[in-house]
Amino acid sequence: MGETGRVADFLRKSVLFQNLSDSELRKISLNFEIIDLPMGEVLFYEKDTSDDMYLVLEGKVRASLFDEHGNELVLAELGPGEFLGEMSMIDQLPRSATVLAQENTRLAVLRRETFLKILRENPDIAINVIKALVARLRRTDDMVEALAFRNVESRIVKFLLEVGKEKGNMEKGRFRVRKMTHRDLAARVGSSREAVTKALKALSFKGIIEDSGNFWLISPSAEDHIDP
Repeated sequence: MGETGRVADFLRKSVLFQNLSDSELRKISLNFEIIDLPMGEVLFYEKDTSDDMYLVLEGKVRASLFDEHGNELVLAELGPGEFLGEMSMIDQLPRSATVLAQENTRLAVLRRETFLKILRENPDIAINVIKALVARLRRTDDMVEALAFRNVESRIVKFLLEVGKEKGNMEKGRFRVRKMTHRDLAARVGSSREAVTKALKALSFKGIIEDSGNFWLISPSAEDHIDP
């Protein structure tokens, strides 16, 4: 399958372009450009001025915020079939986060003027864009709630449960979640590495998280056994 066919296949699975015919998808896929982003390379920085939209074909990227000390808060990880950059494409304001490749990544790029032309020809896509933006807003609300009202132990448990449910790997009746560095985990729960290390020790002592080699094991009901 050529790149155009691969793009059309990903579009078919994307929430933005669902319900379009195969011929419409093939036509739209011709408007994408293909770029490669090596692992560790930045696609764009927060506050950059650009308005293209990207579809992940291979690999994985993460969208993050950084403070003046370089501390990172990971907003989202995006893999094959997922899109990014739609906010700046719509409102033409600077980028709201920094996006970098977590592994070697191939992206399909759609220019703003092309997307607006596609919208005029396929008005139903606008509804899909609204639904996708609302879904991301709800995820942001969840993150804000966790940062505002949950302690570090509770945030870690919530994050590991989300990953466990997404991956679906089980061991001894618990979700099996691949370990990450304490620094990476801190970036995902909005805390410091030191606080995460302390919280993990406490969660392990309480039996809420179990160490299993390269994985953490966590019960599906773990949130019932911790203070928020």
